Formats: sequence, structure tokens, C-alpha cells
Amino acid sequence: MLIDINALLIEFIYGHNLLNFRMNITDMPDDVLIRLLNTASPTDVTRTKRTCKRFNRIVNTYNLGKPLVKEFCVESRIAPGMPTKIGRLRLGAMMTTPKRRTVVTMRREKGIKTTERLEDPSCSNANQSANLFVQENLKKIELQEKISFDGVTLDEDFYKMLISQKNGLEHVTTISLSLCHIRLSWIQFTDLLSRMTVKHLYIDFCTFDPSLISDKVLMSLPLLETIQIQSRYPCFLNELSDQTLIHWATNSAVPKTIQLRNGCASRITVEGIKMMIMRALSTPTASQPSSKFDWDFGLLLEPTQTDSALLSLILCPGFEVKIADDFRSRRINLSHQNFALQFFIPAPFPVEPISAAMPA
Repeated sequence: MLIDINALLIEFIYGHNLLNFRMNITDMPDDVLIRLLNTASPTDVTRTKRTCKRFNRIVNTYNLGKPLVKEFCVESRIAPGMPTKIGRLRLGAMMTTPKRRTVVTMRREKGIKTTERLEDPSCSNANQSANLFVQENLKKIELQEKISFDGVTLDEDFYKMLISQKNGLEHVTTISLSLCHIRLSWIQFTDLLSRMTVKHLYIDFCTFDPSLISDKVLMSLPLLETIQIQSRYPCFLNELSDQTLIHWATNSAVPKTIQLRNGCASRITVEGIKMMIMRALSTPTASQPSSKFDWDFGLLLEPTQTDSALLSLILCPGFEVKIADDFRSRRINLSHQNFALQFFIPAPFPVEPISAAMPA
């Protein structure tokens, strides 16, 4: 006898006798009920968990019926204390204690939900309380695309909160960190990224250990399409070298956007960049307008690179080359149809700038 699972759920929730059957829905095994509830709306799941202890246990244990959230954003700021108000007067000399304001914004298809909490930053458990606030909101949703943190301190406690079993991150494709203090080791950072399906990585004006942007971290992201690094202060990414470029050129798809800005320097060489160019231009979709490559490799500080390698890159046929000098470095721009490349090399170099368009 065939049983309509959805009809069983509707009858159990609403009491409607929609079909005659002998099996009671409460007699079904947990795996069947889990599959059934996964197809139901969050409203129906909420009603179902109120019917009996067993359904309540199943829904809470397997985190069923969560609303889908496209973007989960956490913003943390120190809010200045407001002057004391007496009637229409505001006494500026009697300022209240500054508070840390943590705002969680969840973007759904049908709208935006925002919650916030104020904490005294001088309290010893202020960070723990803020982490619990973020975790409580994460438990209530199913995150689909993007997670972003603005002004947050990503330390070991925050890392443990994010990787807890009840916080599903496997569907996250974009992670954005702005004005954050990242106090994670490269192992913890790699483990955090491995729990997501990272395609777009943005780190803007954060403080972090240079080992977080290294060969071993970036090579662990096979689906990476966009990487943008803008450090708060100029930094040398000593562990980022041609190994990453060789990996991208030989083992996986080449990222379409690479941005190392605001004084980021690395051990990447001109030879590695040339290999990436050849790989990008050899892809079948390289000539399509949607396949635009935009690369900025920042300052190249690898001492082993030679002038001949730089000359061979500049003389690549079909590229328009523009070279300009300032008092510290030389900026080199190459463009070709849907391809744009920029990097810097340090002094010394000839004084006269060069601008040339190489024939196809």
C-alpha cells in the first residue's frame, strides 16, 4: 500500500482525514521522518515539533526547518557613550560608558532581519557573550551563500564557535572579512575554509599573520574564483610564491580575480605570472566577455627573478604594455582583450618609463 508522506504530515498537524491508512505517523522510523520534515516548510516543522516529545527531539537534534539565509553578516563596533539626558537637557560632562555594539544581519529572499546586542567591553566575559550571541543566531538558520564579519576579532574561541557541528557552513561560497583582527593560525584558518565551498575570499583592511595567505592555504581551495587581499598595513607575504601559481595553472581552474593591494608584497615571480597568463589564455572560454581576468599581484620581492624574464613577458605578442615609475617601484600593466594584469617591481631600474603596444 502506497502512503502519501506529505498527506500524513498535514493530517497529523491539522487533524484533517485526507486518506485512509493503517500506519500511524508516529510509528515511522526517524530516518523517514527526517526526510519528510526536510521537505516541509519551516512553519510546518515548527508546528510539528510542538505535537510530541519525539518530534521535538528530532527537529532539535537534526536542526530541521531552518529558514534559508543568503547572507549572514556580523558587525562589531564600539559605540560612544551618550550624554546623560534630563528632560530636554543633555549633560555632556556626564557621559555613559562606551558599549560594544554587535549587529547580526540576515538577508533572505523575502527580506532582511537584524538583531543587535550591547556589551560592556571592559567586562572579562564580553567576547564570550558576543560569541554566544552570534552562535544563537547561526543555529536558527541554514546559511546558503555568504558570511561576512566586520570589526570582529577572530580568535580561537570564535573559531571554535564557528566550526561547531550545529553551524552548517558547507554551502557558504563567499567569505568576507573587513576591519577584523584575525588571530588564527594558518592551520585553524585552513580548517575553517575547508568547511566551506569557498569561491570568493575577501580580506580587507584586517590585521593578520602573513602565513594565512600562503601556498598551503590557497592551494587547499580548489574552487577559488576570486581572492582580494587588502591589508591594513603594508605586509610581506613571505610564504606566497610561484607554487600557488603553478598549482592553479596545472591542477585547477585559474582564478578570474586576484587582487593583492595596499602594499602587499610576495615571493611571486615574473615566470610564475607568465605561466598563469598562458594557462588563462588557453582556456576555451577565454575569449568570451563573461570570462574576464583581472589580476593585481602587488609588489614582487623574489630576488631570483631576472631581467630577461621580465623582458620576455613584456614582449608577449598581442599585449598592450604600459610601464610607469615612481620613487619606490615600477608599475607594469598588461592588457589583452578580456585580460588585465598589474604588478610592481622594486628599484633599481632605468629612469625612463616605457609605453608600448605590442602587435598581434
